[in-house]
This record gives sequence, C-alpha cells and structure tokens, in this order.
Amino acid sequence: MKAEEVYKAELKQSDIDHHTPTAGAMVDHIIANLLIHTLKIDQAKFFAKGSASLFLEQHADEWIRYEQNEFNQLNQILVNNGESIPTTTDQFKEYTMLEENGASKYENGQDQLFALVKDFDTQILFITKAIALTQKETWPELSANLIELLAWIKEQIRQSQNFLGHELRERLYTEEDDDDDDF
Repeated sequence: MKAEEVYKAELKQSDIDHHTPTAGAMVDHIIANLLIHTLKIDQAKFFAKGSASLFLEQHADEWIRYEQNEFNQLNQILVNNGESIPTTTDQFKEYTMLEENGASKYENGQDQLFALVKDFDTQILFITKAIALTQKETWPELSANLIELLAWIKEQIRQSQNFLGHELRERLYTEEDDDDDDF
C-alpha cells in the first residue's frame, strides 16, 4: 500500500474509533488538549500582568514541561499498542476541546490564569472518560498514566484556585452544566 492509502485507512479507522468511542480515541483528545494548553500557558506567561504574572512565572514552565512530557508519554503508549496518534495541525484542531483566541493575551492577568484553570478542568472530562474506557478495555499502563495525569491536574487546579481566591470548584464545570453527555 502507498503512504497515502495507509493514511486514508488510518483516518477512516480513527473516525470509527471516535464515534464508538475507544480509549485510544479519547486519548487523542487528551493529546490535542495538552498541546494546545501548552501554547496557551506560554501565551499567558508572556502577556499576563499583575500578580498572575508572578504566579505564572513560578508555575508556567513546570506546567509546560509536565504537559509536554505527558504528551510524549501518551503518544508512545498509543504507538506501542498499534494505535494512531494525531500528527497534523488539522487533527489537533479537530480533537482539541480548548478554545484559542489571540486577543486573550490582552485580558486581565487573573482572567488569563483562570482561563488556564478552566482548560485544566476541561481536560479532566476527557481524562476521566478515558480512564473508564482503559479499565473496560483492560489497558493498565494507559490507565495508570492517566490516573497520574488526573491527580497532577487536580493539584494545579487547587493551587491556582487558591491563588485566585476561589473555592476549589468555583466557576468550573459541574454535571448540571452538561446537558449532553456525548464527546
């Protein structure tokens, strides 16, 4: 088979997996979210003003390192198990559930930081769904990795919400907000 044919077959299978969904397909969303989130963290790190800039100066590089490492680990786990991974800008745009806006860099620093917190929270939705799917599909190494990622993200949310003077779940997703369970 030619490269183009193999890639078309991969895209077709990916589409099927995303409508099922499978653990691998759910992790494609997590991978895309991680990539986009690192870009958004970088943007906030360079443009946030006020006390949020000090918080980001302390945490942004660590967040980026952790998320890039996780991005690589998840890709490696999927590839090691014969799964496809997003590799093109179009796929990352399609799979991410995080919104980007270049004008955000001019918002209040606290708002920029809280937008990152909301992105962490959005990632939790996909991670918890993926964990359930990995357990159903008996995929222990992926499950263990995602559980660690989930714990790390929850810690970042707690630290950031404390800094912002918010209660832990203040202004974040609740199940009552969701009128559609589909991903």
